[in-house]
Amino acid sequence: MARHFTAFCLVGLLAACASPPPSDAVKPLITYKHTAVLDVDVSRVEFVEAWQQPGTPPHIGHLHRNNPPALARAWAQDRLRASPGGPGAAEGSVLRVILRDGPVTQSALPVEEGVTGMFRDEADTRIDALCIVDLELVEPLSGRVAGIGVQVSGARHILESASLNEREQIYFALMEEMAAALDTALENGLNAELGFIIKR
Repeated sequence: MARHFTAFCLVGLLAACASPPPSDAVKPLITYKHTAVLDVDVSRVEFVEAWQQPGTPPHIGHLHRNNPPALARAWAQDRLRASPGGPGAAEGSVLRVILRDGPVTQSALPVEEGVTGMFRDEADTRIDALCIVDLELVEPLSGRVAGIGVQVSGARHILESASLNEREQIYFALMEEMAAALDTALENGLNAELGFIIKR
């Protein structure tokens, strides 16, 4: 059975509007190209998107190019490189990076109404993000021989006074934190449970 590693992103109190954020096509795509590549003794690396993003509220991840599925896909593409021929895994083995869950949801928070509420800048929106990814080593004869599961999550409380640009910055910052936490959790888990396939 796969061991599970959990990491949590910092929950911040920032500012934005209550309406769903628009597409952030102008934001840079988050990648892991700045990090070292891990050469793994397998014939190939596969990314499996076992979970699909809903396109309806309260989900908002589909409105952005940076979202948990995109982070998991980028990690598989940028950080792992199949390098068969070592003593680690059987010939023809496959390392699968499997997205199990990856929602980003937005919910409204209660704020004080009336005259008193007019003079207070309260958080009226919360964004929650989750990314669950499994790594599975599959050998051609014996099938799945080892694996890990990691989970990272993060959230933002958002103030009602923020501008559109601030709202977009909040979402992007949350995804950056998710990306960093996912990278750490996956690399640590890979080293702990599947270190024998990493070429040093």
